[in-house]
Amino acid sequence: MLLAALFVAGCLIALTKWRSRLHAKQLAAKRSGMPPALLIDRLIAAGVSENVAEYAWDIIGPYYGEGDILPHPDDDLSDDAGIDPEDIEDMVAEFFRHFALPEPTRKQPEQIPLPLTILKFAQYLDRRRNELAMI
Repeated sequence: MLLAALFVAGCLIALTKWRSRLHAKQLAAKRSGMPPALLIDRLIAAGVSENVAEYAWDIIGPYYGEGDILPHPDDDLSDDAGIDPEDIEDMVAEFFRHFALPEPTRKQPEQIPLPLTILKFAQYLDRRRNELAMI
């Protein structure tokens, strides 16, 4: 029984690694990625403040693994980075706490514009920070 469970666990780990490598190859064939520092520079050049650009990469970066896949500003958070909508909601909630912004309420819930690319996500966060800082 234990050997069967270990075998199944090993197969699942191997399958996960294989799918991750396949995804990395498919994404690399679709577009050329860039080192995170260059991505942050591209976000800043697109009008995102430096601290929001860095924050956006800090929360998105773990989804790209340790250099397995290089990011691109046009990567879709769901399709390319594999981030589910609930995780995006959690990221936004953490962003509000991190920047000490008034958090959404039941009467005024946050409307996250999905789908999002990395660039659109960073722009959205920057825009919300600027809007909420004025309140």
